[in-house]
Amino acid sequence: MKYHAPVVASLLVAVLAGQAAPVHAAKYKISWLLGHKNLDYFEEAAVKFKEAVEKGSGGEIQVEIKTQVSDEPGQASAPGHEIANKVASGEAEMGHSFTDVLGSLDPRMYAFDAPYLFRGYRHLEGVFEGPVGSEMLDGLRAHGVVGLSFTYSGGARGIATRGRELRGPEDLKGLKVAVFGSTVNEAWVKALGAEAVPFGHRLETLVPLTRERAIDSVVTTWRDFDRHGELAKEYDTVSLMGSTYLVSVTYVNPKFFDSLPKKYQELLTTASRQAGRIERARSIQLNESTKRGMTEDRGIRVARQSQADLRRFAEALKPVYQSSIEAAVGKDLLEKLRGVADGPEFPSVPPELVKR
Repeated sequence: MKYHAPVVASLLVAVLAGQAAPVHAAKYKISWLLGHKNLDYFEEAAVKFKEAVEKGSGGEIQVEIKTQVSDEPGQASAPGHEIANKVASGEAEMGHSFTDVLGSLDPRMYAFDAPYLFRGYRHLEGVFEGPVGSEMLDGLRAHGVVGLSFTYSGGARGIATRGRELRGPEDLKGLKVAVFGSTVNEAWVKALGAEAVPFGHRLETLVPLTRERAIDSVVTTWRDFDRHGELAKEYDTVSLMGSTYLVSVTYVNPKFFDSLPKKYQELLTTASRQAGRIERARSIQLNESTKRGMTEDRGIRVARQSQADLRRFAEALKPVYQSSIEAAVGKDLLEKLRGVADGPEFPSVPPELVKR
């Protein structure tokens, strides 16, 4: 997969144009590989990170943001494991990958694919900003990278179908569901009587798979449902939104990170966490605005679940949690995650970025 730099939008150009050139060459250079295509989720966050790090270091750190050549829906994404391997080996200093991909390094990251584990975005904020999230990020060091922050690059996921509402666990029986491909995602879908068809993050394959009748439903976010190909012409109903979450992590090479003075380690960590808050806020906003457009203007239906429906899902999912999800993620971690209190508020985009 080819990368290019800088970020492909005018926003980054505008930010850089307003900065004075450094009076000396950068002492440290960061090549940051972004593997996902949805730069509308991440663009402002990337700009803010670069700006904060270069300004905060007085020009001693230079950040080069590398994206894939195209952000168009028809273009394939760089595999997340490829990015993680480049960072772990030192070929690049920083990376950004989905947690279902990082789960192949650290299975605890599969927690975000566990069904109905999280109560919503506020619950996730409590995780991301609290000690359990820090514990998960810190644990990545044992697997070759240093976790800096959580982002969404997606957020709440549901299942898109054609003329079929999914309210209870029995409604999935017989479906051929396109899933991202983590062991946890596949396990719970299969446990409810559906066939799991992994597509990785190759969103460009979903329409062809549908037309070939290899799949008849898709795990998706609102934004991906709208953006990629003609999915909205193939599927007309969205169910189980918020059953799982598409989450990603920004991370850095440990040797490079440890070579930095402590003040710059703290700068990278702080700037990355602030960028993560920006990205999460933008993901929520984009998903909500997309949902309104698709339901009000394009006639996409949303299947609502009652509390009784949710209780039936919880009961039906107990066996798969006990047989495989707890073994994959860790029972102790799952219990910690369930016990995290909601964050006090949703993340927000800084006012100076909103104005741009």
